[in-house]
Amino acid sequence: MIRLPPRVIWFLLIPLSRLASAEPVFNTVTVNGRNYVNLADFVRFYQFDRKWRQNGPNLNLVSKYRHLQLRLNSRECFCNGIKLWLNDPPLESRSSILMPEVDIRRTLDPILRAWAVPRRPVRTIMIDPGHGGEDRGASSRNGTHEKNLTLDLANRVKRLLKEAHFRILMTRRSDDYVSLEDRAEMFNSSKADLFVSLHMNSAKPNPTPRGIETYCLTPAGLSSTGAIRRRWGIGRFDEEKGNRFDTQNMLLAYLVQQKAVSGISEAEDRGIKRARYLVLKNAGKPAVLIEAGFLSNSTEEKRLLDPKYRQKLAASIVEGLKLYAAIMNRQGFKQKVKRK
Repeated sequence: MIRLPPRVIWFLLIPLSRLASAEPVFNTVTVNGRNYVNLADFVRFYQFDRKWRQNGPNLNLVSKYRHLQLRLNSRECFCNGIKLWLNDPPLESRSSILMPEVDIRRTLDPILRAWAVPRRPVRTIMIDPGHGGEDRGASSRNGTHEKNLTLDLANRVKRLLKEAHFRILMTRRSDDYVSLEDRAEMFNSSKADLFVSLHMNSAKPNPTPRGIETYCLTPAGLSSTGAIRRRWGIGRFDEEKGNRFDTQNMLLAYLVQQKAVSGISEAEDRGIKRARYLVLKNAGKPAVLIEAGFLSNSTEEKRLLDPKYRQKLAASIVEGLKLYAAIMNRQGFKQKVKRK
C-alpha cells in the first residue's frame, strides 16, 4: 500500500460534535450469531465522507482526519496507515455491507474517539525486559539471545522516559530470571500506571518474517488474533477472561505501534494483535507487549545488534507512550501520522 505524506492532525483529542457522546449506539442485525452494524450507520456516526469508495472487496473510508481501509471477508484493516486485526471481518449481506459491532466498540472506537476513552492519568510506567537468566528467549543462528537485547532496549526506554519526567519501574535490571507470574504481580502491587513488556521475535525455521507487532489483551469472550482454536472453529471463548481496560489497552497498543513503524522506515508494520500472554492476562491495569523485531531474520538481527538502531527504536516506543500519556492526562499535542 502507498504511504501518503504525513499531516498534522488533532483527531485524538478534539471531539467532533456528536462524536463526543460517551458510547456509540447502533441498530444491529444478527448474522451467524454475531451482531453487525450497517456500514452506512458506521460512516454517519464517525463522520466519514458518505461518498466512500468500494473497489471490489476493498472499502476506503476517509474524512478530514481519518483514513480507514477495510476488505470484505478479511480481518485485516488499516487505520491511518497502521495495520489492525479485527475479531470478525466485514461482510456483505442482502446488498448491505456490515461491520462487526464488537470490533467497532473494542477495536476501532478507542482509536477513532480517543477522547472518549476513560481517563487514567499516567505518571509511573513499569518496563518489562522479556526473559532473563536461564531463560534466554529467542536465539539467532549467530548466538544472539533475546534476553540481552530486551534489557538493553528497556534501559534505553527508561532513560528517555525519565528525561520526560516519568517515574520508571523495572521488572529486572540485570540478567536475572523473573517468572511471568512474578512480573505481573510486581506490576499489580506497584503504583505503576502502565506495563510495557519488550521482546524480540522469532519464526524459526522460517527466515523471512520481519517487522514490529504490538499485542494487547484479548477482550473477554473473543478469540486471540492467531488462536489455533479460531482456525478450527472450536473453543469456548466466552469462558476466557479479559479485563476492564479494553479501550485503554487498544489505544495504547495503537499509539505505540504507530510511532514505532512511522519512526523507523526499515521496520515492517505487522500490526496490532490480541493475545492472552500471561503478563497481559494477569495485568490489572493497561498493558502492552511489543515484539520489536525478528532474530530469525538475518537482516533484522543485524539491525537489532546496532546500538544506533536500538536507540531509534527506543525513541519511537517512547513517543507512543508519551502520546498515550498526553491523552490520559488531557494535555494538548499535535500528532503526525503516515497514512497509507
